[in-house]
Amino acid sequence: MAVLDHMTTERAAGYERDGFVVVNDLLDDADLATLRGEAARICRGDLGEIPGITPTAADETDEDVLARYLCIHHPHKTSAVAAAYISHPPIVEVLVDLIGPNVKCMQQMLFIKSSGKPGQAWHQDEDYIPTRDRSLIAAWIAMDDATVENGCLWAIPGSHAPGILWPMKQTDDPDFDCNDESYGFPYADDEGVSIEVAAGSVVFFNGYLLHRSMRNRAVSGFRRSLVNHYMRCESLLPWRRPPEDVFVAQHDHRDVVVVAGRDPYASRGYADVVFTHVRPENHGGCRPEDLSRK
Repeated sequence: MAVLDHMTTERAAGYERDGFVVVNDLLDDADLATLRGEAARICRGDLGEIPGITPTAADETDEDVLARYLCIHHPHKTSAVAAAYISHPPIVEVLVDLIGPNVKCMQQMLFIKSSGKPGQAWHQDEDYIPTRDRSLIAAWIAMDDATVENGCLWAIPGSHAPGILWPMKQTDDPDFDCNDESYGFPYADDEGVSIEVAAGSVVFFNGYLLHRSMRNRAVSGFRRSLVNHYMRCESLLPWRRPPEDVFVAQHDHRDVVVVAGRDPYASRGYADVVFTHVRPENHGGCRPEDLSRK
């Protein structure tokens, strides 16, 4: 128990200092095989119709089908397998150490990122999912070895600490997709560090951490990852547009999954409003003629 306590303390200290921590071997080979197979089933449309998934020919390989897509949002709404990894016990154990004891999940994304697919420029996840108590945390599950060559994560250690959301603008860099990029922060690109991890590892990082990924420049193959976003149950989640009769300070997105402890707002009930869909590769403002660069 003393060793576990030491590991837990060291892990939490690293997360507080750097804004991220890597925990190796949270998924085993069987988990990875299951997730990779499920990703192919989702992209083939085997689990039902999903907006953005196109028909598959009988002679297409899984690799051919997967290569069409960069990111699928909320796969847990369609796939029981994907949903199970939201509350995967080894992941939840780390979440409790870092932000617990009461933890809820509001989003899951499946990144496929085949050879040639772009990365995403510097950004902070709180730009997209605002939490009132700054508790947003991502659990970035590596389904393949993530390397510099195939477009692993990069992060600027300590950039979460100021608690500032930096302004954003459209990027014209062809290595990135069309989501906006953060700018105006007091850090240089070369302060970023690559987070190369083996398949089965999980990168936990703070919602204010500046991070990015680069294009997959490997000759072939994928850099697949399943990413879950969590926060403390004690905080309301003012995500998405509130109903007209709800003041923004009281708005609370309730399509969430409680994975640890108790939800003090459980009496409000839970919603089912988000759905599985493919992220359009021109999301964020690319002009149609820009898509050829992808």
